[in-house]
Amino acid sequence: MSQSTGPNAISNAMVQRAASAALAALGLNCLGMPAVEAASERTTALVTIAEANARCLIETKQMKAAQARDIANRFLISKGVNDADREQVQGAPGYDALMRQYIDGQGGFEGLVRKLR
Repeated sequence: MSQSTGPNAISNAMVQRAASAALAALGLNCLGMPAVEAASERTTALVTIAEANARCLIETKQMKAAQARDIANRFLISKGVNDADREQVQGAPGYDALMRQYIDGQGGFEGLVRKLR
């Protein structure tokens, strides 16, 4: 069985992972990571997952930054997350630690990229 590795396959993987996004946010909150106060847990989870996926694709050199960010942007738009919500989540205290914890929980950069495939 061959696996597709193009941008559409990765975008589809992001969509599939969105179904568990709310659970990921709740799980991270239970571990002591504060949710972004003004943003919903769903929005926080979606932004965290999209940004983590993009960052890992960039860091592992699987995709150029512009392409990875475009996929993340399109994914968030498709889920109804606007730029203001995204910036609010990203600017909240603890966001970087939340994203790092999510990436680590997925097996680091390489592990997360493997799961996207």
